Amino acid sequence: MPSHRSAAASLLAAVWLCLGVALLGVGAAPPRPSSSCQRDCGGVDIPYPFGIVDSPGDSSSDCAMPGFGLTCHETDVNGGRRTPFYYEVEVVDVSLQQGQARMQNHISSYCYNATTQGMDASEWRLTGTPYRFADTNKFTVIGCQTLAYIEGAHTHEYTSGCVAMCRAESDGDARSALSNDSCSGIGCCQTAIPRGLQYEVEFDSGFNTTKIHNVSRCSYAVLMDASNFTFQTTYATSPRFNTTYGGVGVAPLVVDWVVGNQTCDAARKNSSSYACVSDHSECLDSLNGPAYICNCSKGFQGNPYLQDPEQGCKDINECTDLAKYPCSVPGTCKNLPGGFNCRCPKHTKGDAQNGTCERNHTLGLGEKFGI
Repeated sequence: MPSHRSAAASLLAAVWLCLGVALLGVGAAPPRPSSSCQRDCGGVDIPYPFGIVDSPGDSSSDCAMPGFGLTCHETDVNGGRRTPFYYEVEVVDVSLQQGQARMQNHISSYCYNATTQGMDASEWRLTGTPYRFADTNKFTVIGCQTLAYIEGAHTHEYTSGCVAMCRAESDGDARSALSNDSCSGIGCCQTAIPRGLQYEVEFDSGFNTTKIHNVSRCSYAVLMDASNFTFQTTYATSPRFNTTYGGVGVAPLVVDWVVGNQTCDAARKNSSSYACVSDHSECLDSLNGPAYICNCSKGFQGNPYLQDPEQGCKDINECTDLAKYPCSVPGTCKNLPGGFNCRCPKHTKGDAQNGTCERNHTLGLGEKFGI
């Protein structure tokens, strides 16, 4: 199960276990959510199958599929702003189309203790869950004398390490070797991880900051979304990295979520639990193991998990957004179910989308009668 080496994080670790199992273990028939359900928390959209409930373990609510219930409450960290949580794990964003969620992952730290003159470790492990990590996540290590490992849990079938050092230049100051935007081993190291990994983080005690604590007291390691990460030199020489992402000791993590742990072919055979219930919806196999999500078919938009004709997959009227779906000849757009067409005006022919409508010189039936 996910755990933290300090007692203070034991509750949060247990939450990760519940969250992973809940999101990937859905198999019951999808309930029909009430129209009165709250769909926003602190500016974060909460689309079904997620929903706001009284407690995350509430399986009786019709606002969310079992296991997808979130709470909405104020936190001191966010200055009193209301924020969605699954137990104590903050949910930053939910994407229906991609089947992903952005959350806040715990940062492991290894810091010099001036009182004991030793090192205090706060190491994190995420095990026992079927969570799948998105490709944008990388194991990131920050420090001036740091070696951290990320290991496959239980069997240790996978082990990788990252070394971050600050080699002193001629002036003897390790900080002089650091460079902004560079994460290549000097103060910062990153490495990709394999799909499906359940992991734990450990620091090598042979690399510590006892002798350089006046320059770099702490080292940090975390599995995080690296798509928008930019290294700053102050990350290695101050606690700034630990507080950069809207809280203390957290960093963004992107995870895949699914509504069933079967392939699409297998899921379709059980209509009582098949989650793609909206008209004009389709099933997509997960790229990260046997599981699936739902999307609206091309030319439709909405929520594929809802049968409600107003909230489910509805036809996109392309003619109302000519900047995205242009017809070069004005006034020739014709909306069609799942698409659109640019039809040339009466008595002309050609391609209205490319602006090649020309007068049709063939006489119509009425003109022939007139003659």
